[in-house]
Amino acid sequence: MKTLQSIGAMCALLLVFASCEQQNKELTDITAVETTDEKAEEAPAELIINLISDPVEDPHSSLMGLHLAQNVRKNGQEVMVFLNVHGVKLMGDAADALEFHDENLQQVLMDLMADGGVVRACPHCMMAHDIEAEDLLEGVQVMDNAVMMEKIKNNPTVFTY
Repeated sequence: MKTLQSIGAMCALLLVFASCEQQNKELTDITAVETTDEKAEEAPAELIINLISDPVEDPHSSLMGLHLAQNVRKNGQEVMVFLNVHGVKLMGDAADALEFHDENLQQVLMDLMADGGVVRACPHCMMAHDIEAEDLLEGVQVMDNAVMMEKIKNNPTVFTY
């Protein structure tokens, strides 16, 4: 009788062990999938420079944001400068003369676009500062709500200057 109990106990242990092995294999498979997903998420997110500084009153802040955008672009990451609030003044009257430490802000913006950076302007902010689409530098686009929502879904890194 003890032999039958021992055999029964051993069979139960083997079933438990086999079940644990199956669960371990399933966990390993799940972990492999999660690791793959994590690697996909490691791709660098786009950087958005939310440029709200007034380039007329504080060209230093505006230039700092533009320089960060340039440096990020030189490192191969996607970057968009969003001219927002007062930042749209980079497209306003006499903006072509805005400088800080002998650097022309519009020229820095054009160099960034030539290097693959994207520049978009807030349409509401443009209206607030009497800036028309025709006033935008070549290559600067008016931001579209659908484009902004898509960018937000992609979890960008945002720096505000």
